[in-house]
Amino acid sequence: MPPSLDTRGDIAAAQLAFYVPIAVITFFFTVRHAFEKDAGFFFLFFFSIIRITGGALIIAAELVQPSVVDLFLAAYILFPAGLAILMLAFLGFLGLAGQHTVSEYRRTTYLLRLIAFIAVAALALSIAGGLLGTHVNPDAHTGLILRRVAAGMYGGTYLLLVGATFMNWSYSGLMRTFRRNLLGGLTLALLPLGVRTAYAILDAWSSSDIFGAELSSNPALAKLNPITGNFIFYLVLGLVMEYIVAIICLFFSTIGMQRRRRRHHRH
Repeated sequence: MPPSLDTRGDIAAAQLAFYVPIAVITFFFTVRHAFEKDAGFFFLFFFSIIRITGGALIIAAELVQPSVVDLFLAAYILFPAGLAILMLAFLGFLGLAGQHTVSEYRRTTYLLRLIAFIAVAALALSIAGGLLGTHVNPDAHTGLILRRVAAGMYGGTYLLLVGATFMNWSYSGLMRTFRRNLLGGLTLALLPLGVRTAYAILDAWSSSDIFGAELSSNPALAKLNPITGNFIFYLVLGLVMEYIVAIICLFFSTIGMQRRRRRHHRH
């Protein structure tokens, strides 16, 4: 009997269907604006590609016989690592909202660069922590520490994003309407992004290995593991929350761009 997809495979297939349109749209805007000043569209495109790749890896891992563990490993590493890219996309759109006003101030520039640095560092630690403790490198203890440090850095990055967002609001009176609308959308996106970040932190403590084989003794934490825990939590707290963030960022940024182009045409 040929292999078939389980629940996780079905979720991965849906993930492909949902992220391909976002990848196409963000690629269009990335090329159109040619990395002018803010990389929100680029990072959102990159994030979509990561989620598409992760879904494809899961599908391939479940259908390929004999099973190839490296396919699962790559997909499992991409799940927490993608959060850093989503945060960088949010940061890029936040810079776009404050363009020509708060984003031009030196203090704001330093803060945005600090947030980006922490997010990139968390990304690197997340990937390294995912590799350690596997057949790539058997140092499981170091891998566990790195994954948990990365999760803590994701939490710190989120708090800084919240602070930067509300700092932008203090200058909202200087912003054009479409930039305030974008800032309002980003403020709305903070809620699902916060839920996704909290899930990432709980995920790091749900198991001592990336495959979810050595689950926490706390049954509530064990259920939150994205690999062997309850798939409802993985779907809702993980994938759905970050998809909502992506849709909000895309929706408000594209509306803003359209309004800006219409005003330029009138002049």
